[in-house]
Amino acid sequence: MKLKRAIVANAAAAMLGSAMLFPPAFAAAPDPSGFSALQGVEVHALSVDEMKAITGELNAYDIAAALGAQALAATNPRVAKALADLSLQVFNNAVEINAVFSKLNILTPCKVCVPQ
Repeated sequence: MKLKRAIVANAAAAMLGSAMLFPPAFAAAPDPSGFSALQGVEVHALSVDEMKAITGELNAYDIAAALGAQALAATNPRVAKALADLSLQVFNNAVEINAVFSKLNILTPCKVCVPQ
């Protein structure tokens, strides 16, 4: 009987805790007197040429190298280990990540790769 009471008490505490941490979200009607920075903004998808013109490291090998460099520069050992682990995970999954980038037409040439 005590075990059942403890299970019920723990379940109730978990539900109450989750209700406090994640309250329900309600959509409110827009306030007509309010200001929105997005009023009158027109949105359209980028063309393929515009997407190709995006600069950045959208190659998993470059991302892994950048994470590794940050890991070496980090002064906090826990942060350095976390960055090194993340770098290794990105590197180990680089082929799959680059395949997704390629499907989205945002894959950039590898800057850190050694030509073979």
